[in-house]
Amino acid sequence: MTELGLNIENLSIAFDRGRKEAISGLDLKVLPSQALGLVGESGSGKSLASRAALGLLPRKARVTGRITLDGQSVLELSPAQLRRIRGSGIAMIFQDPMSSLNPVVRVGEAIAQVIRSHESVAQGVALERAVALMARVGIRDPETRMRSFPHEFSGGMRQRIMIAMALAARPRMLLADEPTTALDVIVQDGILKLLDQLRRDEGMGLLLVSHDLAVVGSVCDRIAVMYAGQIVEEGPAMDVLMRSRMPYTVGLHASTQRSKTLKRLPSIPGAPPPLGERPASCRFAARCPLVAPQCLAGPVPLVSVGSDHMARCVRTAEVANLDRATFTVREREAAHNG
Repeated sequence: MTELGLNIENLSIAFDRGRKEAISGLDLKVLPSQALGLVGESGSGKSLASRAALGLLPRKARVTGRITLDGQSVLELSPAQLRRIRGSGIAMIFQDPMSSLNPVVRVGEAIAQVIRSHESVAQGVALERAVALMARVGIRDPETRMRSFPHEFSGGMRQRIMIAMALAARPRMLLADEPTTALDVIVQDGILKLLDQLRRDEGMGLLLVSHDLAVVGSVCDRIAVMYAGQIVEEGPAMDVLMRSRMPYTVGLHASTQRSKTLKRLPSIPGAPPPLGERPASCRFAARCPLVAPQCLAGPVPLVSVGSDHMARCVRTAEVANLDRATFTVREREAAHNG
């Protein structure tokens, strides 16, 4: 039986002849109609993972593991086969629409080109469908605006054009890489609601890549948190947000929660370990307020912490002692717990 959706199994990606591993043993699954949020700091490997699903990795990358789309192995496809599934099988919305859109091609023509690259239809038919797609993603007066160039649109409208292009070939899986970067909160909210409505209407799977837990929490059914090339927590969105069992997740959440009593947002001290210097033990230990000797003893596996909820931590029970407003250990509770 063919396994539907996007399935990433034990994926590892390394550079510099294998000496610098960017992603280690990654497992992810996105089912049809499901939205999965992939969250982490810059350099965690989340964008690299999404590009791997499209076969867009650099030639020097060393890849092991398995990526399948509806049962078809992406890593085994030829360049010609990859071009056929990009757009129709799996499509991507990149984070910077201005650099992704051709500045000398009118937006209607750009959308029509995607349609005609996958279907044998006349130019007029493709342009009609482009207008319909522009209307669907909220572009006003699409019959006129289809003749505009990218620089004539605002950032939010350019992102909507990118979404229309991604939908043009009717993909079964949609990857959105930081689609709301540099947009104000009102425009951001509109883009997220649009993506959510489109994936529900079309029955598409959605992989939403972001550094912001609040962004993915507003749209996604599940959340996977990534740190230094590993998944460190994954589960239903509300469990990951409200019942976090990995200190890094708590720190990410704290860094987005404004408080009337704090003048500055709390932050996670330090920086992620660079490629080639990642420890064999817990990779977050050097920055963790709960670090203990057992954290440094060896590799830390993902363990079950609830129904369909996993965390990569040996002190999951003590994570409740972390103050979500400051990312510090509550002294009274910590002392009580010994």
